Amino acid sequence: MTTSTENDSPFTDAATASVNDAASRWRAAWRWHFYAAIFVLPILLTLAVTGFVILIKPTVERWAYGDMLYVETVATPVSFAQQQQSVLNTYPEALIDAVVPPRDAGRATQFDITTDDGKSLSVYVNPADSAVLGHIDNDTRIDFVATQIHGTLWMGRWGDYLVEIAGGWTIVMAVTGMYLWFPRKRVPNAWKRAFIPRFREKGRRRWRDMHSTVGSIAAPVLVFLAITGLPWSGFWGAAMWGPLIDRLDSGYNFPAEDPVSGVVRDAKSLETPGLKISWANQLRDVPQSDHSVSMGGTSTSTLTLEQVVARAREIDMKPGFAIGLPADETGVFTLSNSWPSPAQDERTVYVDQYNGEVLAEASWHTSFGLLAKITAWGVDAHMGRQLGVMNGVVMGAVSLGVMFSIISAPIMYWKRRPRGSLGFPRRPYDAGMVRGAVIIAAVLGVLFPLLGLSMVVVWVVDHFL
Repeated sequence: MTTSTENDSPFTDAATASVNDAASRWRAAWRWHFYAAIFVLPILLTLAVTGFVILIKPTVERWAYGDMLYVETVATPVSFAQQQQSVLNTYPEALIDAVVPPRDAGRATQFDITTDDGKSLSVYVNPADSAVLGHIDNDTRIDFVATQIHGTLWMGRWGDYLVEIAGGWTIVMAVTGMYLWFPRKRVPNAWKRAFIPRFREKGRRRWRDMHSTVGSIAAPVLVFLAITGLPWSGFWGAAMWGPLIDRLDSGYNFPAEDPVSGVVRDAKSLETPGLKISWANQLRDVPQSDHSVSMGGTSTSTLTLEQVVARAREIDMKPGFAIGLPADETGVFTLSNSWPSPAQDERTVYVDQYNGEVLAEASWHTSFGLLAKITAWGVDAHMGRQLGVMNGVVMGAVSLGVMFSIISAPIMYWKRRPRGSLGFPRRPYDAGMVRGAVIIAAVLGVLFPLLGLSMVVVWVVDHFL
């Protein structure tokens, strides 16, 4: 009678195969996590820092520009016409693009102007006596600089594409990182170790624990931030998602009796530092004022700023609204409850410059379809404004956590790297794992083309490493 040794046992073979499969999955995840980090970390650190600055914009602006933005409480302000004239007297060749009436009695009036040499300035006027308090050059304004770096790395269109690709790789890095972090049953006190770093350990273990714990707690929010940041991107957002929503999900409110004679531009072109258009409205057309009225109808002149402010309050624009001035005789007054704010409060109203008639309105309640609402909600949550104070606190904490994870990653890598070696993670045992990664890359490539293309490049490079 023959006896079967342990090595001949089918159970042993199955166990060995299972261990090899687990090891292959681990190596595949570790390798892609490593590649994602190589590309993402410098950009993600930039986004985390600039995002944090944008998040605390009110505090930053009070510190940097408080002497212009805030005034003593004004009981009886002078007219907007007087304030407007003060601006024109101080900047005689300037064109006023937009006005932001004070949100409350302790704030200055903001006039966004373009000077004769093309500079964009925000001018602040004391409502008590129409004195010009000063101006901010918007090209060097702190939040503008942070926003430009956050969105394009200050590299224009190509920087925009890099940020979009980095957003996709951030998802890859976060998901693979969570897989590597997820506790295994065979490790004693696995769940405790997953959430409580071993601070008493020294060297690589302590850094690994801190990196994995902080990173994995931040990872779900980081994935959310990457996804909700994509609508701003120049390729996926502007060329794919935005037009799709505009085509399938538009309920834009042009009344049947609208005297609009055509459209001149999309809403995004109206933006100034004080006049912001919500993401869901940016690609929609701007109506025109009925110029025939001014040519021989009931009114021969443009409404005064005082009348426009009164009209805005009449139609229940929320305090803090901005007014975009008409650029020519067919332009409109654009009333906007600026964002970032809760998505349900965002509102853009176009008013005929001659008779004050509402030509069109775009808002959560009047024109946002389901996809637009989901996107707008995500965008404002991304900005830390959708869910109250805690939304901002969570986003701020995640930004700081991401900064720590990014700084700790190269330290941990350097400590674990074998002497004389680059320390790249080894390939998976099973080639099927590689095929699985290619399939995942193909799916992501269909959804996010720039990410998919970059993954193909990485896969080709990986093949030769």
